[in-house]
Amino acid sequence: MNWKRNVRILWLCNFMVSAGMTMVIPFLSLLLWEMGVTEHHSLSVWTGLVFSATFLSAAIMAPIWGMFADKYGQRANLIRAGIGMGLITSCMAFAASPMALLVLRFLVGFFSGFITVSFSYLARVVPKDHSGEALGTLQTGSIAGNIIGPLIGGALSDLFGFRPVFLVTGLCILLTLLPVIVWLEKDPVVPQTKENKASFKEVFEHRPLIILFVATFLVQIAVLGVNSMMTIFVQSLVGHTSNLAFLSGLASSITGIATIIGAPYLGKLGDRIGQEKTLPMLLLLSGLFALPQVWTDHLYELYVWRFLQGLVVGGVWPAIQALINAQSPRRIQGRVFGVTASSRFLGNLTGPTAAGAIAGFFSISSIFVLSGLLLIATGALVGYATHDRAWREEMKEKIAAWTHRLHSRY
Repeated sequence: MNWKRNVRILWLCNFMVSAGMTMVIPFLSLLLWEMGVTEHHSLSVWTGLVFSATFLSAAIMAPIWGMFADKYGQRANLIRAGIGMGLITSCMAFAASPMALLVLRFLVGFFSGFITVSFSYLARVVPKDHSGEALGTLQTGSIAGNIIGPLIGGALSDLFGFRPVFLVTGLCILLTLLPVIVWLEKDPVVPQTKENKASFKEVFEHRPLIILFVATFLVQIAVLGVNSMMTIFVQSLVGHTSNLAFLSGLASSITGIATIIGAPYLGKLGDRIGQEKTLPMLLLLSGLFALPQVWTDHLYELYVWRFLQGLVVGGVWPAIQALINAQSPRRIQGRVFGVTASSRFLGNLTGPTAAGAIAGFFSISSIFVLSGLLLIATGALVGYATHDRAWREEMKEKIAAWTHRLHSRY
């Protein structure tokens, strides 16, 4: 199987899906306003609900689609996600009320997970000594889409209105099915028998996997929490300027650009020296680069710290995925990556809520304290677990060697 070809195919697919799904972000609140939600507090509540509904249903369904992948493979899972997401997103163009839009956003979450599934597919088919490189490269596709998508969506909505953008988004997602069906090879599936039956119980019996699930959840809280509050923080630095949206968007884009630069190289580094060594280091550095942003007084200073953090945080997700792949038996890999996706979606859901609460109780800059401390604590947790496991394996080897010597002597 040509894994480099698969990386290129999925890079294009992830770019199109990410660009499509983020096209609608710039005008969701404006569409709700157009639907009649004009009171400021109600508009904020509805925007939060519509934005978060997808993450909630996706977190519920991810383990179930993991079972589907164990039986039929991740390629079939990609086709399933593309069809469901594309068709339901297209239907949003015809939503006549805020409740209809909310229901459709909730429904699209039931079929979502294309990007997470693509990581799972690559983890199955790429040689383990190249998994970091492949997953790091794949990550740049979704990040590039996240950067380009809002720009395209904003331009299209200005030219044609809000609703046609949903049709464009649905079409972008459906078009990803062509390269998946035509060029992507089917991933191997372990036959399910009575003696070799997969179960979620076995997933949660692996302590290293549980630690990586927790790490996934905490990293998403740290990253998404800051991103959700970036506009408000930039406003606290520059005031009510006419180009506030551009300046705050640039703060997020700079991090994304840095991630695109750093992710492939950090993935290769992890392949060379071991992902279990690079992951704690990357988490620690990400946290240390987040903390100085608390005391940032100038916009360009913020951009520098965001760029530096983006360089290292881009290697975190590929390292987690590579370690999860290495720790999970083949017959339960679909379930394992389903729980991973659920952890990620729950982090996406929790991050903005936690950041909003912290900013409300303390100050807007305190979101960087939350992010930095969470990343450092996650690095310490992963580092301790890795060291503890390595120490146990070393002791087992020493005990086995001593036992062998005793048997040889007596």
